[in-house]
Amino acid sequence: MHRSGTSLVAQLFFKAGADMGDPSTFYPAKKWNTDGTFEQTDILAINQPIINGPFGRFSYFWLPSTKTILKRATRKVEQIRQVDKKYEEKVVKNPHFCLTLPAWLQSGANIEKLLFCLREPAQVAKSIQKRNKTTLKRAYSLWTIHNQRLLEQAKDIPTWFIYYNNLLDKSKTMNELMPAFRFFDMKISEEKMQSLIAKVIKSELNHSPNIQADYPHSVAKLWHDLLERHACQVENAQAS
Repeated sequence: MHRSGTSLVAQLFFKAGADMGDPSTFYPAKKWNTDGTFEQTDILAINQPIINGPFGRFSYFWLPSTKTILKRATRKVEQIRQVDKKYEEKVVKNPHFCLTLPAWLQSGANIEKLLFCLREPAQVAKSIQKRNKTTLKRAYSLWTIHNQRLLEQAKDIPTWFIYYNNLLDKSKTMNELMPAFRFFDMKISEEKMQSLIAKVIKSELNHSPNIQADYPHSVAKLWHDLLERHACQVENAQAS
């Protein structure tokens, strides 16, 4: 889900040595991600049209159903297969996969693992509200749709949950990040990790650290489920 710390996580993976494809073809940095998004433009060129359809950016207010996304993707099957082959055994990042993952799977894409970024729903909603000039109610709806669909669609794919708020707490960053690297079979020394954290993690990234929110029922239920999944994997990692 966008506004959930995906760019920070991608930056950490990239600087730790993950192969994310040719950096020269990353989508350029912008106002909301001044350090870059670490997204490949040819993946964006598939995902954005599948979501937008004939409505362009207005589709953001009326997100297409999974059925519609799958229908639109039938015209891009060969393109998806070519891009999938290009990034075989690489790490790629694009929050649109929350909605478009079924289209890639339908086209035969080989997705071995997923990283699921978690951030407090109130922080995501406030960020969406500010960036997209929408209502808080709509922002919560977008958070719910994106996270719910990804959770459902990724049920058969090995998935690791990483908690953005823990990454920004430097007393927790190491314990949050190291298991995620191991999940992706990445090896990095503790010394290099400490150096990476010092360079990349910035306290100012936490724009709204003290938000107190009374969540709508659907948001609270889904958020509880996601936190439970995160807690279970942490326990399992500590026990192994």
